[in-house]
Amino acid sequence: MDTGLWVFRIGVPLWQTTEGGGVEPAEYGTWVTSAQLRPIPGVALDQVPTHRNPAGRAAATATPWVWVLDGRARPTTVHAEGCPLATDRAVPVKTMDALDALGQPGTVACTGCDAAETLLPILAHGQEDAHAPGD
Repeated sequence: MDTGLWVFRIGVPLWQTTEGGGVEPAEYGTWVTSAQLRPIPGVALDQVPTHRNPAGRAAATATPWVWVLDGRARPTTVHAEGCPLATDRAVPVKTMDALDALGQPGTVACTGCDAAETLLPILAHGQEDAHAPGD
C-alpha cells in the first residue's frame, strides 16, 4: 500500500427500508484512499480497479474530503477539491459548510466529481422518514 496517492471505489452492503415498510439489500458506494483501506485476510485486491488521487497529494493518515464552493458559475456549485470543472475563484469549505450550501436554493453539487455522489445522499438521509408537524 502507498500513502494515499491512489483512491479505491468500494461498496458497503447494507439494508434499506422499502415504501411498504419492509427491508431490502442495498449498497452504498464511496471512494477511499489507500491510507483508509485495510486488506481483508484471504481476499486478493490485485484486480480492484484503481485511480490516481485527483488531489495528487500523499496522505499519511486518512484525510477528510475537501470541498470547494464555486459561486462564479451559475448556479453556485459545490465541487470536490481538484475538480477540473471548478473555476479558479472557488473557495475551500468544510463538509458541513458544503452541506449547508447545498441546502440553499440555487446551489447544486457537481456531477463531474464526487460532490453529488458523496454529499447528496448525506443531505437526503432521513428525509423520507421525516414526520410532518402533528404526526
